[in-house]
Formats: sequence, structure tokens, C-alpha cells
Amino acid sequence: MLAKFKQRLHSRRNTLQKSTPVLGGIALLPSEILAGEIFPLIQVVDEDIHDNRWHRTLLILACVCTLWRNIVHSNPFLSNQPIHINTLQFFSLGRFRRTRFVKRYFEALRMCLTRSAPLPVSIWINSPTLIGDRKDFVRAVDLISDAAARMEFLRVSSLRRDDLGVCILRALERLPNGSLNALTEIDFLLLGSAALHPTVSFSLMNAPHLRRVKLSAGPDPLNLISIPWPQLTQLTLAAPPLACLAVLAKCSNLVSAVLHHMYTSFPDNTAPTTATLVHLTSLRLTISSTLIQAIGNLVFPALTTLELIYDDADMIWPQLEVFRQLPLHNIRCLTIDLDNEEVLELATLCALLRCTASVTEFTLEYCVCIDNALLNALRAGDPQTKLLLPHLELFSIEWGSVLGIDFDLETLQAMLTSRAGVGLRRFMYRGDYSKEVPVLAAYHVDGLQVDVSCGKKRILV
Repeated sequence: MLAKFKQRLHSRRNTLQKSTPVLGGIALLPSEILAGEIFPLIQVVDEDIHDNRWHRTLLILACVCTLWRNIVHSNPFLSNQPIHINTLQFFSLGRFRRTRFVKRYFEALRMCLTRSAPLPVSIWINSPTLIGDRKDFVRAVDLISDAAARMEFLRVSSLRRDDLGVCILRALERLPNGSLNALTEIDFLLLGSAALHPTVSFSLMNAPHLRRVKLSAGPDPLNLISIPWPQLTQLTLAAPPLACLAVLAKCSNLVSAVLHHMYTSFPDNTAPTTATLVHLTSLRLTISSTLIQAIGNLVFPALTTLELIYDDADMIWPQLEVFRQLPLHNIRCLTIDLDNEEVLELATLCALLRCTASVTEFTLEYCVCIDNALLNALRAGDPQTKLLLPHLELFSIEWGSVLGIDFDLETLQAMLTSRAGVGLRRFMYRGDYSKEVPVLAAYHVDGLQVDVSCGKKRILV
């Protein structure tokens, strides 16, 4: 038995000695291909704050081999990505190994910042992904402070009742004047910090080029954070209706705004106010009677784009008189997103469309009300019925109903044919694949462009 084993071992050694070393395919690629084509695909930043796949970090790329580490450390192109501070990916390690990897992780992030100089940087930090001791918070705050002079975009999410948002805002507040000259956009979700510190206020008045703000910071954002509101051009805000109104009134140079009705147990004690926003052209609103009535106190002479969104299961579609608070006669682009909820009846929708006669682009998203009755109501050619949306040029259905197409293709084709004769130039449908889609994509009317998309597949007629 032993002799037979020695003979087999000797044979294997002879085979190995005769073999020629062969490089793996990845090692045969030049550094330029790795750095320019493959690494950017590996390093795609995922907005999911719970993403814990290690291969999405520069740290892991640098740990593969010496060649990869040299490329990561020497190629600034690889550093021109948002810095996503995420230590949740090390949570499953033991305490000793986790501490070691987190330390290396922040060292790699600092090297990434150093190598990418003087390019602007974007930093994302979310409290659910910072799992660990206070040192993680300190490292994150120090990293943001060191990168402040080049920081163009900062996203801070503090959903948990922790001090993350407070620490970062305090660090930004203490920076000397001129440190945030590069900052143009912030995205703050500070519900956890606002609940933990309801009476604390912060200032970001030292950001002279700040233009875009996305803010969800409890029932009273004006008392929580001070921002140079008049210099903003884009605002996304989640707050109680009167608080939304108060913030909007301070943003005299806004071009576009997105307002979400935040339902809280705190009373909305903000005093009503009036203002004129002469530059506001685009407004996206939660479909809330209270919010729309509050917004009605403001004047938008340049408003041309209106989006109505349904984002709460208990929300009731407002009466038409509520919508009359808005300058509907000036609207050119109208979008209604109902999140697949059956809250809108055909008669109510038609009444709203009769008040928006100037609309040229009409989009329905996730609307279960898209049926034959609606298409017949939009149909042209009946002399006894006043034409809805007489100036319509683009009609778009986005993801229709979750149950699929709820209308007959014959009815849709008849509507498109009739509208093509009175100005309709383009029809767009985007949704899941169904047996009706090829028929719809093949539909042809002179002068009408039909654009059909199924998932990522696009069919253009």
C-alpha cells in the first residue's frame, strides 16, 4: 500500500514539473483595461443602504493582489465616485477582525479622497450602515470635515434615534467660513436626530453655492436647520402643510419644488404666510387637501409643470374646489401618480382635466383608472362633447396597473387615431410585457410616434 502511494506521488510530481505555468485571464489584461473598463463595473455604488457586498468597495479591490492595489492607489479615475461610508458590511465579523477591517476601510477612503484631489467629491452616510462603537462616528465625521473643501454633495440619513445627524451638522457648523464653498447639494433625512433633539438648531449659512436641498427633518424644519433659502433653485421637502408653506415662501428663487405631506403627532403651529415665487416652473405635490389648500396661499405666475402624487394609503382624493387653489390654466405638463390605489373616479379626473385646457403633455403613472371609459373620454370627434385637453401633443402611460393592461387595444387605437387628427404627435407606454404589447408596438398612424417599453426593452415605431 505504501509503495503504491509513493509511486502515485512520484508520478504527480513529474507531471507538475513538466507543466507550464499559465496566467489567469484577468492577469493577462493590461492595467488600462482593468482601471478603465472592469473596475468601474465592480465599483458601482448602490443606493441601497443595506447593501453589504464587499466587492463594491475600494478596500476589497485593493486587497485582491499587488497589481490591483497598485492600480487602485495610482488611478484617480477609480476615486471619482461617491464616497459611501458603510461599515455594516463588517458587522458579521468578530470584534477583533471587525475593528481591524473598519480601520483599514477608513484608511482606504482617505486614500481615495487624497488620490482624487482636486476633483469634487460626494459623500453618503447613513446611520443604519454605521454599526459599531463611537469610533465609527468619529471617523465618519472627521472624514467629512477633512473633505469639506471639495465636497460637492452630502447625503446624511439618520432614521434611528442616534446622534449621527447631530454630530455631522455640528461638525459642518464649526467649519471656518469658506470651507463649504464647493457644496452645491445636500440630502438630509434627519427624522431620528429631530426626534432625539427637538429643540436643537443648526446652521449651514456658510455654504454660498448651495442650490439643491432635499430635507426631511421633523415637523418644524425652519427651527431645526438654517439654510440660505433665497439662493436655492431646487427643493424637496417632507413636512406638515403649513411648515412646507413657510419654507417655500422663503425660497424666492426656486425653479422646481417637491412637497410631501408629512403626517406627525405634533401640531402644525406654523403661521400661514403668503408669497410670490416668480421663477417656480415645476411643482410636485402630495395629493392632500390640507397641503394643496396651504399652497394655494402662494402665487406661481410661471408654473407650467404640475405632478400630483399619491403616497399614503389613507389619503382621500380632494374635491375639485381644492385644486382650483392652483394656477391650473397655465399648466403645460400634467402628471398623476396614484401608486396603484383606487382613489380616483373617472368623473373626478375628467373634471380636473377640464380645468387644465392648456396641457400639452399628460402622463398617468401607476393608475388603475386607465380603462376603456377613460380612453373614450379622451377620444376626439364627438361634436356634442367638449374635447378634453384640446392641445394635447404627448400622452404617456407609465407602468399602468399592476394587473396589466386594463383596456382594449381597439379602444386605445381608436382614441389615438382620433387625437392624431387634432394635434397628438406622440404616445408612450412603459410597463411589463404582455401579449398586447407587440400589437401596440406595431400600431401605426400617420404623424403619430408610438414609443413602447417593456422593462428595459424599448420598442420604437
